[in-house]
Amino acid sequence: MSTLDYLLLDISSFVKTEFNLELQKSQLKMYSRENWQQFCQVNGFEQQAGGIYVPQSFSAYVNAESSFLMPNIFHELYGHGLFIEHSQLGKELVKIVQNVGDGNNYLHDKIDPLIKPLGLCRQNIGNYEGFAVWMEALLCQETGNEKIWQTKKISIPKFYQNLYEHFQDAEKKLTRFGLMSQLGFPKHYCVQEVVSVLKQLYGLDKFANIEFVILYGSKKPESDIDLCVISSNPSTQYFNGWLDLAELHIEDFQKRLDNLDIALTDSMFSGELIYGNRNQFAQFKQKVLDTPITTEAIEYNFAKAQSQRDYFPNYKDNPRLRDLCGSYIDSFGWNAEQLSLGNKLLTLANLKNIYV
Repeated sequence: MSTLDYLLLDISSFVKTEFNLELQKSQLKMYSRENWQQFCQVNGFEQQAGGIYVPQSFSAYVNAESSFLMPNIFHELYGHGLFIEHSQLGKELVKIVQNVGDGNNYLHDKIDPLIKPLGLCRQNIGNYEGFAVWMEALLCQETGNEKIWQTKKISIPKFYQNLYEHFQDAEKKLTRFGLMSQLGFPKHYCVQEVVSVLKQLYGLDKFANIEFVILYGSKKPESDIDLCVISSNPSTQYFNGWLDLAELHIEDFQKRLDNLDIALTDSMFSGELIYGNRNQFAQFKQKVLDTPITTEAIEYNFAKAQSQRDYFPNYKDNPRLRDLCGSYIDSFGWNAEQLSLGNKLLTLANLKNIYV
């Protein structure tokens, strides 16, 4: 094998270890300077570029005689290749171009973050190129090519320089795991990584107010990370495309506990505590088990279901919130009905075993 082959093996090993990702379809295709010019002319690509990635064929083409060969390979093969193969945003682009759709519209249309919150930019061209230039720089650092990267960075258009700085800032604010998650990559994680992201998002002062963090939901790599946070901060809801967080002020938590709120009891009894005093949390769970079913609790859950029915028409343009609202209508309604029959089921799985 050539020196380049060994280097690419090392890079692939780093990517696997750091991100749990592997290139499965993307291929590297290198051209001499003369053949590169001909290739660009035939396909209408810019000859001055040192490389290009074509999503339709999962191919990274590079000019083998470029003075920035290694950064270009990192940018095209690993930056664009990983994005296209593994990011939800990249997979959507592949779907469009392979069905003879207009990839340019997808890349350049403005994004409404309320409807599509994934990504770090208001256009997918920024997400696509920003990740590639960020990965290019990271792999240059890992392979001792940082000086070459610094030289190249000075010569690239301001658009790319700004994207690199933007992604660097995002990594600091979100952690590396958070940055990858925000771009729609599969989430392979330990609970400490989730806690680290929360510390970054909250800041030390607000995070110090947290009593418990509960991780629940499917916990699949492609799914959102669902968290229930109990704190002395105001109650709030937060969703950024991959982190779905319900924060409850301690008094709100106590009220919901007394009323056997199915959204709360489901997180407590189907999820796991990843931050907070385990003995104290166990006492709260025991309190739920000991709490008698009251008329107030039944009426509370019926009222919750009705309030979601009232909100439902407002979510016609937001599929995620519409589906979420529909699930709340069912779960609170089912829970109220079972409580009225004297059954304390506590989790959505138990309710679905009866109703679905």
